[in-house]
Amino acid sequence: MSSKVKIIATVFIIWITLYSFKDIENIIAGMLILTVGLVHGACDITLTLTKLDTSLLKHRLIIILLYVAVAILSFTVIYNLPIIGFIVFLCISSYHFGEQHFHKKIINSKLVFFHFLIYGMVVFLLMIIANKESVNDILLTLIGNEIIKLPIQPILYVTSGIMLFLWALDFKNLQFSVFKELFNLIIIYVLFYNTNLIVSFASYFVIWHSIPSIYDQIEYLYNNVNKETILKYLKNSGAYWVISITGLIFMVLKGEIVGENYYRILYSFIVSVTIPHILLMNKILSKSS
Repeated sequence: MSSKVKIIATVFIIWITLYSFKDIENIIAGMLILTVGLVHGACDITLTLTKLDTSLLKHRLIIILLYVAVAILSFTVIYNLPIIGFIVFLCISSYHFGEQHFHKKIINSKLVFFHFLIYGMVVFLLMIIANKESVNDILLTLIGNEIIKLPIQPILYVTSGIMLFLWALDFKNLQFSVFKELFNLIIIYVLFYNTNLIVSFASYFVIWHSIPSIYDQIEYLYNNVNKETILKYLKNSGAYWVISITGLIFMVLKGEIVGENYYRILYSFIVSVTIPHILLMNKILSKSS
């Protein structure tokens, strides 16, 4: 998915939000996350097993159990240590977003870890600044702390300065136009500024992250991206996607069973299944770079 297509899709989302009702925007955002967003992480087991050198059932079960163990450990940490868990999740998610965006655009750099982490941080900070009150309300509910008093804007300036410094320091290894990337960030901020938090996150997550990630996954699995391989990917993802949707719907509908910690448990569950996906994609993208 080229930058031009991403920009056109982003501008289209902004245009829709300017001429539609808030409820419709939220429904569209929810559908994007539950379809493309979930599909991009639904093929993890297939990605893990497809490239194994052995077909032994025992080894495959070990891999699956390890994946589940990471998810359970992540849930335990996130739920019991919400502040630490949120900081860790924010950092690894920032790295994950930056890695997906730049893994083919920064070659042979010893600073690649910092490129990925800082870029993702800039995106998250732009989203937080544009939706500060909504983010504050959500964090107060999930982890019992506010960000309203934190100097988010100065932090953004410092982080952006570090990002530009890294680009200048590592300029010979950059396979992209700095001006185009800055323009992309401006478009992304305009999206965040003109939409609510749900639409902001869903639009960036699907357009700028999930679709490019699906492309990379298909290329990793089948060495080519075409109509046939896309259908194969969707077929392999189907069962895991249904399981994910079923579990999520059950938790939403049966919130009264969980009780007053419902939102914290739901948040911890979503994060816990995201972390092993991030670790897996790091292995895949590092091989494709």
